[in-house]
Amino acid sequence: MANLKYSYIESRKKTVISAEVALVLSFFAVIFIFIIGVLLYLSFKIDMFNQSKVSLEHQISKIEYQTQEVKKDIDIINKSVVLSNKLEKRNIFVLTSVKNILELVPDKITLSKMKIEKSKLTIYGMTPTKDVYNLLMLAPLRSIFDKSYTSFYLQDNGWYKFVSYNSMDENITIFRNH
Repeated sequence: MANLKYSYIESRKKTVISAEVALVLSFFAVIFIFIIGVLLYLSFKIDMFNQSKVSLEHQISKIEYQTQEVKKDIDIINKSVVLSNKLEKRNIFVLTSVKNILELVPDKITLSKMKIEKSKLTIYGMTPTKDVYNLLMLAPLRSIFDKSYTSFYLQDNGWYKFVSYNSMDENITIFRNH
């Protein structure tokens, strides 16, 4: 039989995917690849941010530790300053006290040695008589110290060597606060 045509238009070949569908699918594929790329980029950036965050947290804790150490050093320095001020005041007080005690010594009495402790003073020296010592030296010492005791030793030349022990009560002494 002869080839009979019922249509004036020639038929085209039919494909599974049309050109319009292929265009839409390729558009979605490009968008999908772009989204995957953006997700990978953001994931990489988030990891970098987390690493820098951990590094900064470590630096912050290190700086906080160093700050605490510096505060401890400042406290030690402040305590040292307070202690040195107290020590300076005490030294000035002791120096003034020694000066005052030496000014108390009359010309007739000769001192050979003085021992100063926290609240004690021991004086070694010579006096022509016990009465000179008792009148000129013992009265001022008793006004300063709570307890005063003196031992006399007669020398060959007629003078007396003496040792004077003077102390302050620990509860009342002004040395305690200086």
